[in-house]
Amino acid sequence: MTLILINESNMAAADCMADTLKGAGYEARATDNQTEALAIYQERRPDLVFTNQYLSAGNGINFLKAVKKLDPGSLVVFVTGLGSETLAREAMLAGAFDYVVKNMGFYNDLPKLAEDYLRRHQDGLLARRNEEAKVRLAGQVELAGWLDHNFKNILSATMGSLALIDFSDDGQSLGKKKEFLKDGLDSIRTAVGLLDRLSQMDAAGKEADAARVLVSQAADAAWESIKETVAKSPPEESRTLAELIPKVNFVNDSRGLEPQNVVYDDLFTIYHALEMNALEALIQCAGTPTITVTAWRDGQYLVSEVKDNGRGMDQRTLRHAFEPLFSTKGEVGVGVSLAIVRSLVLKHKGEVDATTSPRKGSTFRFTYFVGDQARPR
Repeated sequence: MTLILINESNMAAADCMADTLKGAGYEARATDNQTEALAIYQERRPDLVFTNQYLSAGNGINFLKAVKKLDPGSLVVFVTGLGSETLAREAMLAGAFDYVVKNMGFYNDLPKLAEDYLRRHQDGLLARRNEEAKVRLAGQVELAGWLDHNFKNILSATMGSLALIDFSDDGQSLGKKKEFLKDGLDSIRTAVGLLDRLSQMDAAGKEADAARVLVSQAADAAWESIKETVAKSPPEESRTLAELIPKVNFVNDSRGLEPQNVVYDDLFTIYHALEMNALEALIQCAGTPTITVTAWRDGQYLVSEVKDNGRGMDQRTLRHAFEPLFSTKGEVGVGVSLAIVRSLVLKHKGEVDATTSPRKGSTFRFTYFVGDQARPR
């Protein structure tokens, strides 16, 4: 049975609302106390909450913020007898689904209001899940194409290294044979790593275990991987980037952040894509090419930015930047697309956006839900 929690200014009003909803077939709990309402929410996780601003203990805005901290997807509606635009705006900014002013027909209309809010909320959740599924699938397609391209390069490098081992040549030293063999094995290990990254984005959406790790390590490791990837790519594809990388000033300002509860491989992939995108934007940079990574904690979210001072994007490119198979880099590049970034960020209940200006660079910001800090292992 659908449970509705009523948090009203006095118990008489709360009981009246509860009785009306029970008569319409809902289960209802009533209180006029912020502390009691939070306890009920934690225990029962109601489907819908009606709250007033003026409670016998506490207030509705603080209650709303506390509920949203417990459950960002909660359905909370503000109900008041005072039509205050300031209060309405504050409630909506705090995460209220709607703001309702009581009138003469409020109690009679309450069951229909509840039905409408529950339906609209469910429709919104379904639309978001469908959108996330579409973006995740698009990201999988994008990643598969990128892996196909890179596997060809990796296998070419592997076969090239192994072909250099000449067992019929007595003049080829054992050390040289071992060197060629090691190069081939290193390429195979790179291929295995790429397969691992593909498996993270399978259609079932399997979750890897989160652990407390330093965000700065993921950002640094992504940059080192980019340099290695560029170095191993065919010269006709990576010559420009290979010449650019030694000139890049890579600044990691996330090193002061304490360990966060994240899936390391997902965070690494996000940074890899954003840093590669930044690198490609630095081609023909007028000043000292610079990539800056910053990160900080905001409530239960990790917030991070990857900034460059490259060519930037026009508004058309910005609008399409996160779409599958859309390229911001023209003919140059060996990176994972921004569609994959969006897919991974959505997977972790976050958002990603960008600000940019032609010839002045771009800043990509993403959020990542980290929740409460896990206990150190």
